[in-house]
Amino acid sequence: MSQRLPRPRIEGQHLAVSCGHPLAVQAALRVGAAGGNAADAAAAAAAALTVILPDACGLGGDLLCIIRKADGTTTAINGVGCAPSGLQVPLPTDGAQVAAVPGFVRGVCDLIVQAGTLTRAEVLAPALELARDGVPMTRDTEEALLAYVERLSRGGADDSPWVKARAKGAGTIVKLPETAATLQTVIDGGADAFYNGPIAEAIVRAMAREGGAMSLEDLASHESVIRPPVATDYRGVTVLAQPPSSQAMLLTMALRRLSAEPASDASPVAHHRAVEAMTGAFAFRDRITQDGADAELMALADSIPIAERASRVDHAKGYNHTTSVTVADREGTVVSMLVSVFDAFGCATWVPEGGFFVNDRLLSFSRDPESPNAPAGGKRPVHTLAPAMIIDGQRIIGISTPSADGQVQALLQVLLAHLDEGADLTDATERPRWRVVDDRLHVEHDIDPALRAALVDLGHEVVDEEPGDSLFGSICASEINLATGLVSAWADPRRESWAGAW
Repeated sequence: MSQRLPRPRIEGQHLAVSCGHPLAVQAALRVGAAGGNAADAAAAAAAALTVILPDACGLGGDLLCIIRKADGTTTAINGVGCAPSGLQVPLPTDGAQVAAVPGFVRGVCDLIVQAGTLTRAEVLAPALELARDGVPMTRDTEEALLAYVERLSRGGADDSPWVKARAKGAGTIVKLPETAATLQTVIDGGADAFYNGPIAEAIVRAMAREGGAMSLEDLASHESVIRPPVATDYRGVTVLAQPPSSQAMLLTMALRRLSAEPASDASPVAHHRAVEAMTGAFAFRDRITQDGADAELMALADSIPIAERASRVDHAKGYNHTTSVTVADREGTVVSMLVSVFDAFGCATWVPEGGFFVNDRLLSFSRDPESPNAPAGGKRPVHTLAPAMIIDGQRIIGISTPSADGQVQALLQVLLAHLDEGADLTDATERPRWRVVDDRLHVEHDIDPALRAALVDLGHEVVDEEPGDSLFGSICASEINLATGLVSAWADPRRESWAGAW
């Protein structure tokens, strides 16, 4: 078994953050040091990430988050846009016709208003400076720029700063003046300035250029969905999950089903039960869009078969273009968030006047016209982003990971290792993982050989992958221990996730 290099838990007395890039960690800490709380810092990190990682997230993307305020109240923000009212079906597999109304900007502004303490100008200042002064191109972005040359050209991005810098490679400083101008517009006028006026008009023009149906009315009418998170009790610990349209519901279903079984002991049978509970929950994925889905799905969880190998459905998607933010502060405010454009660069449509790509979130709709998740104008598809939170006595932990359908699978493994097996969360995060894709159980090949062999004997078709492959996500987590006042954060060694505290 290969030796993994652990990342330490980072501890502090004021604020701790873990997210998808070190520069975003710096943005969060800077805002925290200026007097901001965890919500302000999370918004700052998320905005910075939209500048740094255009293939993973952006101002044309979306945001989902759970917030636990210092007074103990919890809320969830669904910053995801609907399909354009003029949507035409069947949907293609790429391009402006699969773009949902961008929800990120409204969502991040709602986060600041709902739970923050600073002004938009103070919170968004780090992102504005990064866009204006330039950010270093990451290796992942370089690879994505090289892999999607034709898509980017089709989407009008050849004149974008990112494509112009492509030949220079990773480490090149990319300045984004149009992105900076958009951020300044949001600072000055709030979310309404993004969804109305010149920026909205630029989005509609970019969509129309490729036959998209998004209208000014679609943008002007967009609002976030703000409601309580879904709570489930797992052996005396409360796990909060993002409510529908997020498929975080599948995590709560799996936890409910497993709570009726013996606690995990890391044995092959325990892993088998976890795989079956998770894949069994995925059979109900398309129902997440229905009204009242919370209660209905939790009741259905009890029926998930896990003793024998359950029948499978082709549910798992390989998209990995998302990034995480988690922040905790000493007063007890904790945020767990994910931001995304879904596929690499979203639908690859570039809005030149705004300096951002637009998402392709409508690919999350089902292709089955009879499905509850069938595409329709004005409707949100089931969403892969699945932030979660753990409330264990005086410990509150925000936890999230990118990796599309792998998100809930990675979270389940980490939660079981921590809550059932007593593993420290840093250890639980670094352990080799599995992920079901297309009816096969993909595993990091440094998994215990005896466990691998036992899973094969239990009927799983096991596929070996390199340790640290992006398929397995990149857990970010931040914690406040209210009993001690200590804040801490840790970041998965997979990907460029990083943590910091002060």
